[in-house]
Amino acid sequence: MSAETWSAESFRELTDDLDPVVVAAGPPPVPDLDGRWRVRVADPGAGDAKLVADWMARPHVDLFWEQNWPVERWDAVLRRMLAGACTLPLIAARDGVDLAYLEVYRTPRDVVGRHYPAGAYDLGVHIAVGELEATGRGLGRELMAALAGGLFAADAWCQRVLVDPDARHVIARRMFAAAGFGLLAEVELGHKRAALMSCPRPALLP
Repeated sequence: MSAETWSAESFRELTDDLDPVVVAAGPPPVPDLDGRWRVRVADPGAGDAKLVADWMARPHVDLFWEQNWPVERWDAVLRRMLAGACTLPLIAARDGVDLAYLEVYRTPRDVVGRHYPAGAYDLGVHIAVGELEATGRGLGRELMAALAGGLFAADAWCQRVLVDPDARHVIARRMFAAAGFGLLAEVELGHKRAALMSCPRPALLP
């Protein structure tokens, strides 16, 4: 595999000539969320590959994720993520009900880190709200606000959390803005034009 890959299946991960500080940052942490949300590491051996595959096949998710892959492929993708140090796949549940798939990743290990001044410990998030009935109710905003807070608490060195929705995805951009993310720039990532949005570490946190 080349050092730079643009496909989602390869997680857009950069592997060559990484700064030792970036390597030392290690993989993303598992956040402990406050309130009604909880996250767990996606477990392909416990049915999560099928759950994610089912969500990705739904039209409202497939429209922008374009990862409507069979269960076997998702099983391999999740296992590969879990074996690496760049991306951590998570399942988010509200009141015990699974609602969303998340990928938390170190931005300087990803192509997105080339498009803004990425800190070694910065974290990025991809989110897919799998249940259609959970959309349009403010739950995505609620989850992203809780997730950003949980990531800052889990990693004292992380100075910002980044998201990169498709620039055309107006609803997602509004959701992230309502959760405290501000626009940095619109950039070409190769597979899409993205709106880079950032949530800085709150000044009151250590």
